Amino acid sequence: MILNELTIRFFTKLAGAGLTMVVIFIFLLLQNGFDMFEFGEAISSKYIWMVIYLYGIFCSLLIDFLEWKIPRINKRFKILLYVVAGYAIFLINGVNVFTLIAGTIGAFCSLLFYLGTYLSERSKGTQFACAILVPIFLMILMNIDFTKKIQWNEVKEDTTFKATFQYFDGKHDIPITIQAGQTINISIKYDNRNGGGYGYHVLNPKDKLVGMAEVNEGVMKFTAPETGVYRVIVKGDDLKGGVQVNWKINKTK
Repeated sequence: MILNELTIRFFTKLAGAGLTMVVIFIFLLLQNGFDMFEFGEAISSKYIWMVIYLYGIFCSLLIDFLEWKIPRINKRFKILLYVVAGYAIFLINGVNVFTLIAGTIGAFCSLLFYLGTYLSERSKGTQFACAILVPIFLMILMNIDFTKKIQWNEVKEDTTFKATFQYFDGKHDIPITIQAGQTINISIKYDNRNGGGYGYHVLNPKDKLVGMAEVNEGVMKFTAPETGVYRVIVKGDDLKGGVQVNWKINKTK
């Protein structure tokens, strides 16, 4: 009986988290003009998942515990506790304009979380949809590459990559094998013909961001701590033109 009650309670928390995620990502989708690549990047943020599913569920369970231990806590005070939880995660970094704005958004998300738990307690269909179907659907979307390329032409040589395109929205990987201890210099130049956005970063063999130092304008370098395939990720945001990447690997002494 106790195990069954705990399972039901946990599923209501998953439903609260699921509803919150749906509203957040619908807002992000509308905000970026239905750009599916940016949407895919947003839902892949580990920070959002950790805040909603770990911090959110923990706070909700803690509030339930306080409600159980202190019978005088009514629904209004319970809602106030959710608002406090939404602000708390941001205000621990100090009180300023940014943390107050972020806290207000956090408080709104906390109330969404509470609404999700409330609705799931009254509808098994809502509980199943928000607790199970929503995270599965989002995880499927996370594994889809929404990159869009039109008239993409590329040439890759030993130390050079060139591409021209009529339209590029998304990302493109350029794998480079580097031995531990070797230093690589990377130069990336974009030919931006329509004012679109662009950027780049480098991932190590474990898909972690690589910190780089600027050698001179337009040239970055880093020393590989381990042997493996490092990936230069070039990105475009509704971009027309081209990109050229040059690299030089300095052999290990």
